[in-house]
Amino acid sequence: MFPYTAGYRKLGISAVVLFILLIVSACSSSPAPAPTLPPQPTEAPEEGQTITLITPGDAKNVTNESTPKYQIQTRLTDFRLLNESVGLAWGVTKKELRIYMTKDNGGTWANISPSTNVQFLANPVYGEEIFFTDPDNGWIIRSSFGMTETVVLRTTDGGQSWKVSSFPDSNTVSSIYFSSPQTGWLMTSWDANATKSSKALYATKDGGATWAMVMQNEQYNPNLPNNTIPMAGIVTGMIFKNTTHGLVTLQTGALPKIYMTSDSGVTWHPGQEILVNAEWGGCDKVITGEPEFFGNSAAGFLPAACQTDKQNSVTYNGYFTANGGDNWKFVDFVLNSQTGVNRYLPPAFISAGTGWMLSGNMIFKTVNQGQTWAPLPASSVLQSKLLEYPEIVKLQFISEDVGWLLIQKEEDRRSILLQTTNGGVSWRVM
Repeated sequence: MFPYTAGYRKLGISAVVLFILLIVSACSSSPAPAPTLPPQPTEAPEEGQTITLITPGDAKNVTNESTPKYQIQTRLTDFRLLNESVGLAWGVTKKELRIYMTKDNGGTWANISPSTNVQFLANPVYGEEIFFTDPDNGWIIRSSFGMTETVVLRTTDGGQSWKVSSFPDSNTVSSIYFSSPQTGWLMTSWDANATKSSKALYATKDGGATWAMVMQNEQYNPNLPNNTIPMAGIVTGMIFKNTTHGLVTLQTGALPKIYMTSDSGVTWHPGQEILVNAEWGGCDKVITGEPEFFGNSAAGFLPAACQTDKQNSVTYNGYFTANGGDNWKFVDFVLNSQTGVNRYLPPAFISAGTGWMLSGNMIFKTVNQGQTWAPLPASSVLQSKLLEYPEIVKLQFISEDVGWLLIQKEEDRRSILLQTTNGGVSWRVM
C-alpha cells in the first residue's frame, strides 16, 4: 500500500514540474520572425488645393448653412469657365474621371463625375473630349482603348446624371463642338504625323444620342461630296457659329490653313490664306491656337505664334475677324519672345479689344487689340504660387473682372487653381 502511494505521489510531482517547465519554456522562447515583404513601389500622391464639396442637388442652396459640406484635396488638369460664377475643373486619378462644378466662384463645388465604370487612360482636354454649352448641358468623350469602344457621355441636368451612347468610330477624337444642346460635331483622325492626318467628321442632331458621318477625306464615297478638309494638316481647333457655319484651323509643315463650311460640315472650302509677312519672316514654324468667337457676335480671335528653333522661343501675335471668319486682320502684338516651359501659353481675349498675357510672373493687359500692353500691379499671391507651381496649364478670362489660372508642378503631380475678380490685379487660391 505505501510503496504504491509513494510512487503515485512522485509521479504526480514529476508531472507538475514538467508542466511548469513547459509553460516557462513557451513563455521565454522568442516568437518566429514575421516574413519580410519586399519594398513596394510607391507613386507620388496627386495634390492640389483643398476644395469644399456639396452634392449636385444642393448646388442651388450653397448659401444655406444647413447644406452638408465636406472637403477633399484633388489634382486638376484642366478647367473651363462658363460664366462669371459657374466653372468646371477636372482630372483623372486611377483611371477615374473626377469632374467638379462650382456655381459660386469656387466657394463650393459639386462632384458631377460620371460612373467610375467608365475608365479613362488620359486626362480629357476641353474642346477635344469635353464640351459644355451651358451649366446644364455637357458632353464627355471616352476614347477607345483595349477592348473598350469610344463612348459619348451626356448630361442635361448639370452632371447629376449621365447617359452613355456609343460612337461609330474608334479613331482618335481631335475636336468637339456644340452650337446648341441638340446640335454638335466630333472630328476624328488617324494615320497622323506632324503634318498630315486622315480625318472624319460626325454630326448629331439629338444631343449626342446618335451620330452620323458627314465628311471623311480618305476613301471616296459616291454618296458624299469630295469637298473635304484635306489630309495635309493637323486639326488645332474647330468652332461653329451656328448650326450651319463653322471653321477648322490646321497646322501644316508651312503656314497654318483655315477651312470653312456653310452646310453644317458636309462640304469645306479654304478660308482666307495666312500670308507670309515681316513678322513670320524669321520663323521656323508658324503655329496657331484654337479659334474663338466672342459671345454671339461675329467677332473672333485666332492666336498665332512665331516659333524659332535656335532660340527655342515663341512670340505670339493674333488674327481678328469681324465677319465670322470670312476675313481676318493680322495684329502685331509687340510682345517679348517667350522661352521655357510656358512659351506656348497664348494671350486670352474676351473681346476684339481686351485681352491678357502672362509673361514670367507678371500679367499684361491690352485694351486696344494688342497694339500696346500695360503691366498690371504685381500680385504677391501669383508670384509666390508660381514659385511653387512653375508650369502654367491654362489662363482664361470670362469677363472684364473674372479669370482663372491653372498652374502645376508635373514632376510632383501637384496643381493649384487661382482666381481673379478684379481683372488680373490680384489673385487668390480657389
